[in-house]
Amino acid sequence: MVCLTVLLVSVAGFVLLLLGSLFLAYTLFLHYLHVKYSHIPGPKRTSFYWGHLADMAQAIADKKLMEDLMFEWSKKYGRVFVFHILHNVSVQVYTPEAVRDILVLENFPKWKAGYRSLTQVFGQRFFGKSLVTEIDHEKWKPMGALFSPVFHRNFLKRCIVQFNTSCDLLLESLSKKADGKTEVNMLDMFNSVSLDCITKVAFGLHVNILDEENPQLIADIRCAAESTFQTFIRPLLWCNPSKSAREYRERGRQAVNRIRKMARDCIMTTMESLNSGQTLDNNILAHILQTSTLSDKNGVITEVELEKMVDHFVTFLGAGQETTACLMASTLLELAQHPEVVYKMKTEADAVIGDNGYVTFEDLSNLKYTQAVLEEGLRVHPPVSSVPRQLTKDVVYNGIKVPAGTPVWVSMTNMARQEEYFEKPEEFIPSRFLNDESFKYVHIPFSLGPRKCIGQKFAMIEARVIMAKLMKYFHFELVPGQSLHFVKMVTCKPKDGCLVYIRPDAPLNHVTLP
Repeated sequence: MVCLTVLLVSVAGFVLLLLGSLFLAYTLFLHYLHVKYSHIPGPKRTSFYWGHLADMAQAIADKKLMEDLMFEWSKKYGRVFVFHILHNVSVQVYTPEAVRDILVLENFPKWKAGYRSLTQVFGQRFFGKSLVTEIDHEKWKPMGALFSPVFHRNFLKRCIVQFNTSCDLLLESLSKKADGKTEVNMLDMFNSVSLDCITKVAFGLHVNILDEENPQLIADIRCAAESTFQTFIRPLLWCNPSKSAREYRERGRQAVNRIRKMARDCIMTTMESLNSGQTLDNNILAHILQTSTLSDKNGVITEVELEKMVDHFVTFLGAGQETTACLMASTLLELAQHPEVVYKMKTEADAVIGDNGYVTFEDLSNLKYTQAVLEEGLRVHPPVSSVPRQLTKDVVYNGIKVPAGTPVWVSMTNMARQEEYFEKPEEFIPSRFLNDESFKYVHIPFSLGPRKCIGQKFAMIEARVIMAKLMKYFHFELVPGQSLHFVKMVTCKPKDGCLVYIRPDAPLNHVTLP
């Protein structure tokens, strides 16, 4: 008994000594980091160990976005400043020269920790190693080369029919609610029509998502997106033993599993059609399978290549649908508060779009004011607010040396809020995008350089077709009392989803009315 007691005391003493040593080592490491970055301006840490977490928690309590807090800090500490979260040290940069260097000239790699939560959700592969999440640029290059042709103008021109078809389904759905008193959540509607566009153009699917009351695919994408965000801000969520946490993790895994199964089934079905000699529809998946060497001479695709292909198409579904829907909802929220802008959009839509309501590819270049409105929507409320890169060498920005290995954040939101580059930056003024002034390194909603968003043209074509038709045929009025604030859950979106009352503005001759 005495021996057992001595043993337990010895073990306890060893554990305490080990924990104490680890704590001391961590403390010394934090001190080293604080000294290493002490030459870079930044807010005073509210805690030696927690860094600026308390400031961020307070910002959330005050219903601010992190970008609001960072912008306040930039005004106080300059356009290059540092902030700390535990042992993670990051630098924000707000100069066009730094943006150009980080994203274009040097094309520094993506910060692995910033994208880790997208690769998998609670152990279930989500985006995997896709166009968005692949950190190694050399491994990304063949992916970019494979998919760039299908996001080129020439290919998308052939897809204008699908964009119109999806939009007409939206118009038909909204016409049933256009009584001026039915409350409509336009973010939900934009999510549905955007997903309908992507499934048609990417997979050749006609799933009629807009006919469903609560589409399972949209619910799964929303659940998966929320899970990725929660794992990023709550890294210990994956090991929380509570029943609610276990159930939350299981819901996230099941949602991701259903999304990937749908993508896998589509790919396999298209492969079978291709191998049997059938003529494939005009869609991205068919084009990729017909022009690539993903399968062997017998038309069999390996499991590894299949998983990679699933990664890409799940990324299209998740990232593409969410960002475009947020863009349109945010823009409509602004339009409902700016009737003079709506008037100009309606005038343009009436002049450009024919009586049959069909938007041709050639019409897009004539929707100049609509394009300007969307650009201003992206400037004021970019769906993706910032991107992190990791320096591979020491750099000097704004006269301040930033060490190699540092994660640097380029903020789409805050670059476009600076008075030096935008007159009255807090106001919604689409006309600023009608002149020849260049905002190349300050208006960067789709990022820049080789790793910029490959679906930029796709998103803007879709948004122009949909927003122009909506302005032509409907009048929107905001539901009183809703919040005009924005929240961030991977993407930045209206807190209440843009709630509106709808009235018809012109006959919908080409749409089946109730």
